[in-house]
Amino acid sequence: MKKSLVYILLIFIPFFFLAGCAQLKQNKKPSESQTIQKKEVEKDPALSANYYYLESRIHMNHKDYKKAIDSLKKAMAKDPDSFVITRDLSRLYLGQNNSKKALELAEKLIRKNPDDVDGLLLFVQLKKDAMAKKELVEILNRILVLDPKNKETFLRLAKIYMEGGKNPETLILLKKMVGQFPDYYVAWFYLGEVYLAEKQYELAKIQFLKTLELEPDLVESRFQLIKILNIQNTRENNSKILKIYEEIFEIEPNNYRARLGRALHHYKTNIKVKAANQFMALGRDAESDSRLVMVAVDEYISDKKFADAVIVFSQMLKGNPESSTLNFFTGMAYEAIEDFEKAVSYYLKIRPVHSQYKKAVLNIAFLYKKLGEPQTAINYLEKEYKVLPKDIDIIIYLASFYEKDENYKKAIHLLKKGLGDFSENTSLLFRLGAVQDKAGFKEDSISTMKKIIKIDPKDASALNYLGYSYADLGIKLDKALSLIKRAYEIKPDDGYITDSLGWVYYKKGEYEKAVEYLEKAAESTSFETIIADHLGDAYQKTNQLKKALNTYKKALSNAKDEDKEKVVELKKKISAVQKKIND
Repeated sequence: MKKSLVYILLIFIPFFFLAGCAQLKQNKKPSESQTIQKKEVEKDPALSANYYYLESRIHMNHKDYKKAIDSLKKAMAKDPDSFVITRDLSRLYLGQNNSKKALELAEKLIRKNPDDVDGLLLFVQLKKDAMAKKELVEILNRILVLDPKNKETFLRLAKIYMEGGKNPETLILLKKMVGQFPDYYVAWFYLGEVYLAEKQYELAKIQFLKTLELEPDLVESRFQLIKILNIQNTRENNSKILKIYEEIFEIEPNNYRARLGRALHHYKTNIKVKAANQFMALGRDAESDSRLVMVAVDEYISDKKFADAVIVFSQMLKGNPESSTLNFFTGMAYEAIEDFEKAVSYYLKIRPVHSQYKKAVLNIAFLYKKLGEPQTAINYLEKEYKVLPKDIDIIIYLASFYEKDENYKKAIHLLKKGLGDFSENTSLLFRLGAVQDKAGFKEDSISTMKKIIKIDPKDASALNYLGYSYADLGIKLDKALSLIKRAYEIKPDDGYITDSLGWVYYKKGEYEKAVEYLEKAAESTSFETIIADHLGDAYQKTNQLKKALNTYKKALSNAKDEDKEKVVELKKKISAVQKKIND
């Protein structure tokens, strides 16, 4: 890309200027001739812009960004059309977290210079999170047309394509990239990743081997080759896999991922003695190095390789059976494969001083419930509550179990006791309000929600709950609308708040508006039973009977076993609408 002579001079002049300034610093006062020169510079508008620009560079050099911004603003006042001044001021604003002003200037740049790569790159950097993917892709492609050797743009565009599952487009793009940068191993690596995603394993191998030609010490490419060999799963691949692990150890002798992978490979290929020794060593090392555990978590639990996670953590535990950390993650692994009894047995071994103890307590209660033992869950939480009577999470969890058991009196008593210590805790208050509502104490529930809003006027859940309560009762509908609109402004993508907004319009008799919001709510919640029921009612009011019938059927299909009354109600509505259609 060609740059003008003025642009190049402006980039290089500051360095000479700064060198001169370093010498001038030795004088206590500027000479008279220097003062005159400065005044003369300021008289000339063209030079004056340059002067302030250079002054900003000096401030930048001293990391005085406020003064640098002031100088650039003065330079822009003298030369408002200068690309360089506008660009640098935008970058400075960005560096000072003033994204709004930075974006305004970046937009100005691309309006005046729509084909300038620097301006487009700056615009993308500023607006990438707010920009629609389609627009972002168009701009990135435009940058590549203007500057076919822009590595950053190639990679950014490839990432967008890969995240969107657009592997054919990614392949075309990356093939162009390796053509432009044949010695750039990153491009070959991403090309291998796409072939791997497409299950073209031999082609993927070729790309990863190419990266090793360019960068022989790359570890990640070796892990990808191991992944392919494991997928292909042939007996002859076993020795190849072990050989690659040895290569990794030559480069990084204590690579945790390789140590874990090699031990797991030995375990799976029935080399049990080696596997046991390696896992026990890993278990012992885990006690003093939390990074090893987190590598195992990332590799096997975060990556959802749960069967492997069970092997890895349970075998490591043999090297350190008292480790609360290893017991916790072994429990997580068994929970993930839905062996809840074993999960509980490991969670119960976690010591109270451990950082994950409370999480384990809550998990145990939840799993008892999953195992069909709700009373065991309640008994267990009551015991833990005696040990930790001021733990808000345990209070809320135990109250929810009482609530589920329809023991509203106990739930309310427990929550109020918690509020005796934490009177303005909005989580406790919200749970109390919800239980009061279920127990039939509607006025108490409304009063509790009002208290939450007084403490936090932007609590969207409380605003929505109070507004919906009014709407459901058919009272204070204007107030209900105001409350729910406030909640909707805070969380416009929340399907339940959107449902409330539609329902209050329904109650106000504004059925077209009701349909508009209820359709959005139903789509976003996959036609959750209550929301779909509301939408069916709104369709009936707008005489869209076939839509009402289909929506009631969706509501019925999503109903839970315990929603017996709602199931009966929906069946009646379906029958009535079907009759209207037939008539």
